[in-house]
Amino acid sequence: MRANEKQPVEGVVRSWVRGLSLKHQLIAIIMMTSIGALLLAGTVFLAWEWVSIRRAMVRDLSTHTDILADNCKAALAFDDAADANEVITLMKPIPSIQAACLFTETGRLFAMYRRDATVALPRYEELPEDHAFGNGLLIVAKPIQLDGERIGTICISSSLDPIHAQLRHGLSVMVGIVLVASLGAYLISSRLQGVISSPILSLACVANFVSEKKQYTVRAEPHGSAEVGLLIEAFNEMLEQIEQRDSVLVRANEQLEARVAERTVELTATNEKLTREIAFRKRAEQVLKQRAERIVHHQKTLVKLSKRSNDDLASMICTTTEEAAATLAIDRVSVWFFDEARTYMVCEDLFRRDQNVHESGAQIATGECPSYFQAIENSRIVAANDARNDPRTRELREGHLEPLGIASLMDVPIRLHGKTYGVLSQEHVGTPREWSLEEQDFAASLADMIALQMEANERHKAERALAKVNEHLAETIRELRRSNKELQDFAYVTAHDLKAPLRGIGTLADWITSDYADKLDEQGQTHLGLLKGRVSRMSELIDSILHYSEIGRTSKCLEHVNLGTLVPEIIAQVAPPETIQVTIEGTLPTVVFERVRLVQVFQNLIGNAVKYMDKPQGYIRIGCSEQEQAWTFHVTDNGPGIDEKYFGKIFEMFQTLTRRDELESTGIGLAVVKKIIELHGGAVWVESTVGTGTTFFFTLPKQVSSVQIEVPDKAEVS
Repeated sequence: MRANEKQPVEGVVRSWVRGLSLKHQLIAIIMMTSIGALLLAGTVFLAWEWVSIRRAMVRDLSTHTDILADNCKAALAFDDAADANEVITLMKPIPSIQAACLFTETGRLFAMYRRDATVALPRYEELPEDHAFGNGLLIVAKPIQLDGERIGTICISSSLDPIHAQLRHGLSVMVGIVLVASLGAYLISSRLQGVISSPILSLACVANFVSEKKQYTVRAEPHGSAEVGLLIEAFNEMLEQIEQRDSVLVRANEQLEARVAERTVELTATNEKLTREIAFRKRAEQVLKQRAERIVHHQKTLVKLSKRSNDDLASMICTTTEEAAATLAIDRVSVWFFDEARTYMVCEDLFRRDQNVHESGAQIATGECPSYFQAIENSRIVAANDARNDPRTRELREGHLEPLGIASLMDVPIRLHGKTYGVLSQEHVGTPREWSLEEQDFAASLADMIALQMEANERHKAERALAKVNEHLAETIRELRRSNKELQDFAYVTAHDLKAPLRGIGTLADWITSDYADKLDEQGQTHLGLLKGRVSRMSELIDSILHYSEIGRTSKCLEHVNLGTLVPEIIAQVAPPETIQVTIEGTLPTVVFERVRLVQVFQNLIGNAVKYMDKPQGYIRIGCSEQEQAWTFHVTDNGPGIDEKYFGKIFEMFQTLTRRDELESTGIGLAVVKKIIELHGGAVWVESTVGTGTTFFFTLPKQVSSVQIEVPDKAEVS
């Protein structure tokens, strides 16, 4: 804020100085400089005197304090307060001392003196280490020591009025000196300022005369060689240069007038040229405006046609030919398509605007006009202003152009996915006309719309065909579901109906064996044993068929299955003989799967390896490897091996590579494994070498689908 206040003060001072004459400006500058120097010197002197007086006062008061401390040692030592009060009272003759206090070593006030009752005594806790100024007082405190031990503290407070009186006296003296010195400076500067102001004032008079009279021959009187003299010499030289330039300007003015006359003639010619250019630009703007109007008209037509995109191709082509003829103001617009052999181009629709009729069926042989059709294949637009003489369309003159009176032709190929299917033809009858770029772009847009309509038409046909196929597929799926349901119901009913007589045959065989054991010979016993074996095999086969049909019919009960715990339990259930060693390679993972189905998979694979082992010392190794999207498991044994030609057969139902009389087997275990794995998105395959061993591989995906398989109603199952 002080800076903001200082700027207006400086502005006022500068404005005041600038408003004075040169003489008074010099006097004012000298006086302000002198007074400022005197004030600065006086301020420094007063500051120095203030510091000196304070130091002298501290020194004197410290001396009084030391004297009182020495005199009060005995009184403190003998605890004589009266003697101490007498000693302190000795400070009364010194008028500046306001109070004196004597404290014991514990801080208790032992003796005191104050000039009047209004004087406040200093507190022991607030005593300074040596001295302190504050509240118009100087306080000096000294410790009292006896034989090196502190026995008390003496404190004296003195008024600062003597210092203030000396400062006021010094300030009065300084003001008097400044006033006397300022008066002397004014008298001296009034006399000496003429040395500088006189020649400058004389120079100002000469400049004023030159400015009023415009006489550049006048010169100022020289004055010494100092700065003022140099200024006068420079002024005289400037007047001489101005005089020379004035004469030059007179001559230049005469030359300028001549040049202005010449320039006027040139500007007149330029103005006429600009007038012609303006007229040309107006005509060009008119042409551009007309082109813009045509483009807008074309765009409206295209928008109108785009709204008919849902029409069939024939209706869309008829509408396009009519709109093109009206928009381009031509007599004939037609659409032609190549036949399948591309030997002819057949007219799909021809609109004649003069008669307002549509025609079709005309043909043009492609072999008769090779240049024209080559131009159609290689060009975006064939725009022939003079169609009868244009090398691209000259071949059409005798058979098409002259008989119909066609003078100008603009044909656009209809292309779709890089293949040319036909031509959109715009034909003008009468005198030749020039096809503008806007008209060519409009025709190309029409051809593109026809091509898109063709594509949409084909897409609609494909969609209708696809809808029919989907409908047929849905009907087929319904039939398959019904057939599957009937087959599943048939399997359950058949199993139920077959197992009842089997149980009866088995029971009857047991009765015969028990009741007629002593009457049957060895052959009869053998036949009964075979009968009971076949009944047992038939029952197991029916159970296997039921288990196979159940896979996929119930919902997937997915859970986290720790194979590192489950596989050892399955091995214990299979109970391989001591001659077969089953080992787990590495660590098996935890997968998300149906626990019951995993038990079926590993039981069948491990059980088959145990069942078909033909080595006196067999081994079975179970392991897993991690892939990016799935886990790959393997079960390896050193059994008899499988020929490669049976790799597909072993996964089919009721297929076994050994005779059932030699080794009991239903032939459905691997089919169950394959169905379970593939139902859960995995794959199963086998690698084997005859005589060496077999390895079965299967994969389980890491990402398991959340889709559940529908569970049939109980009524359907029964």
